Formats: sequence, structure tokens, C-alpha cells
Amino acid sequence: MKRKVERIASEIAARLLSWENVDTVCLAPFSENDPNDPYFFISLDVYFREKLPDIPERETLFRDAGGLESSVFSMKDRFYIEDLPVRLEYKDMDKIDKVLDNPIDNLANFRQSGTYMFYRIQTGITLEARSSWLSSAQEKLSTIPDTFWKLLAYSWQATLEHYLNDIQAAVLHNDTLFYMLSLSGFIKSLCSMLFVINRTFESSGRFLHDHVLHLSVLPENFSGLFEGLISLDPDFTPARKEEISEHIVRSLLPMLL
Repeated sequence: MKRKVERIASEIAARLLSWENVDTVCLAPFSENDPNDPYFFISLDVYFREKLPDIPERETLFRDAGGLESSVFSMKDRFYIEDLPVRLEYKDMDKIDKVLDNPIDNLANFRQSGTYMFYRIQTGITLEARSSWLSSAQEKLSTIPDTFWKLLAYSWQATLEHYLNDIQAAVLHNDTLFYMLSLSGFIKSLCSMLFVINRTFESSGRFLHDHVLHLSVLPENFSGLFEGLISLDPDFTPARKEEISEHIVRSLLPMLL
């Protein structure tokens, strides 16, 4: 099955390079997982400059695919090839270069998905390339200044405190929906902050649990606290999770110094 995945990915990459503005096509490493895994799909990053073909032309290129869905808002295509799910994500190289060349002035780009954009560049498996752009981008990742990480850590700390205040208010108001939204935001921000503290690029949400717990620098007893925070056990009440959240925020402060 792995050979089938590699063959399909390579064939798609070759097709994509028929568009003159496409420079590099990379395979995400998790695409090599077992196709029977519910998380499995063939994920390709398509790096381009200037402009992509419009949706009708993209549909023509993959006219043999099933269930093709294209989005003009998220720059993504989804379809099936030989019953395997495929996702293409189109990424503007000029925008990425702008961030890579001056990450400190572009911190706002990391507010939603952390450093996941950099993770994809760092771990992508090149299938097709017209230039050495990806190698150059990967080299830039290795020279990101420490100031970038420090500023991003302080930013995530402020976000954590914001979500903690929301959790506390939701618990007092017995507001289940707002509590769940606030707790979700807290957990996601916590993971992003821990990756930043470890100077490590943030992986996909599907693998955050294992990757976070294997980071080298974590608060004391973090594994147990984290499992309590995400637990569905009714013994971990909103009030208890509020206490855990407060403890984690306090334990992170010395790690910012």
C-alpha cells in the first residue's frame, strides 16, 4: 500500500508541475501512515508564485478524480484517486518568503496556527521541484533569531491568560458552551506555547497530543495535568479543570525568563 501511495503522490506532483507557476510539490510525512488509519490522507503542499489556474482548469487536470471539491477561500482542493483521499494545499511562495525573511515583523501570521507553516516546510518530502527554493527556505528556518521565539512565547502567554480569565468567568456563570470554547482555546494555545518554549515547530493538530508530551522542556508533572485537562471523565469538573489551567499558567512563568 505504501508503494501505491508513493505512486499516486508522484503522479499528482508531475501533473501539478505542468502549471508554469508551480515551483515545488511536497508530500507531508504523515501521508506515509497506514491508509487504514482514520487520519490518513495524501497531503501535498503546492508552492507557487503569482497566480494559480482557476477552479475549472484545476478540475480539468484532475478530471479522473472522484468527489473533487475546490475552495477559492482556503486555496485547497480535495478529491479521491483510486479510493485514496487526497488534499492539495496551494501556498504562495512570495508570501512565505516575506515571513521567512523577517519573521519578527510578521508575528501576526502565527496567531492562529502557531508555527505549523514552518513545520510543513521543514518536514516536507520533495516530489517535484523546478528550483532549490525549498532547500533555501529550510536553511532560513535554521537561522530564525531567538528574539522571534521569545516574542512569540510572550504573545502566547498573554493569550493563555486571556483564555484562563474566560474559563473562570464561564465556570462562575455555569455557561457550558463558553466554557468549552474557552477551554479549547486554552489547550490549543498551551500546545503552541510549549512548542515555542522548546524552539520546535508545531505539528498538525492530529498529532499534537503525542508530540507535546514528548517535548524535552515541560512543566513539572505536565503529563498528568495535561491528561486531566483533556479528560472526558466527569470527575474532572469544570471547576477542577479551571484549577489545572491556573496551575499550568503559573508553572509556565519561570520558563519565560
